[in-house]
Amino acid sequence: MGFALALFGGAQAALLDNSVALDAVYIPALSLTNAKPGDTAAADKARAAMQRLDADWPALRAALLPELSGKTPAQAAAARKTLAQVDKALAESRRAVAAGKFEAAHTALEDVRIDLMKLRMALGVDYFMDRLTAFHEPMEELAQAGSSTPAQELTPARRAAMEEAFARARALWRDIEQNLPNPQAYHLNEARLAQFNRGMADVTAAMSRLSDALRGTDNAALLKAAAAIKPPFARTFTAFGDYK
Repeated sequence: MGFALALFGGAQAALLDNSVALDAVYIPALSLTNAKPGDTAAADKARAAMQRLDADWPALRAALLPELSGKTPAQAAAARKTLAQVDKALAESRRAVAAGKFEAAHTALEDVRIDLMKLRMALGVDYFMDRLTAFHEPMEELAQAGSSTPAQELTPARRAAMEEAFARARALWRDIEQNLPNPQAYHLNEARLAQFNRGMADVTAAMSRLSDALRGTDNAALLKAAAAIKPPFARTFTAFGDYK
């Protein structure tokens, strides 16, 4: 199933536009609050990104509310609860940024993409970024294992856990490759589309290298291959952010 706006009814097209506009300001805030401690320039950019997100969220939030009227009372109640959770996460992140606690801000913002994914699913919106969010979980498991596990401590049990995470990640990545976004619908200009395409190709290559490493016996090579998935995925994901 494609993602062109023509495939959506008027209401779902509006929800897609709303989601794209939100991610344009949410993704910079999410990524910039993850900068290394002590990076003054990054801290200033993170504050500015958080201000843009705060400024745009009320209107973006309000645009979602009319869509709840067509849902069952239970669905509408669940969606409103999710919006309240997003409000809370943004408030926590706002306070953390004001206090210079960027790691805490980033942690709070991480929850937002999960909550919004659940909300869009409840509203029946098939949104490309939610596929990336689903892939993020097993990808992060693999990347964390690769970056934090000494080669000599890669036990059979830990290797089995990596194999299981890889199986989930591979299935989700294939789904992503088969459901690419329409660049116009997702407001990808030439530079951001080039970043996205390069990121996709690099993740695919990294997944292939990890698959080969899992079939081998070199623990150090396996861990290196697992850690190497995250950087190209981050480039793919951040291509949908509008960095001022």
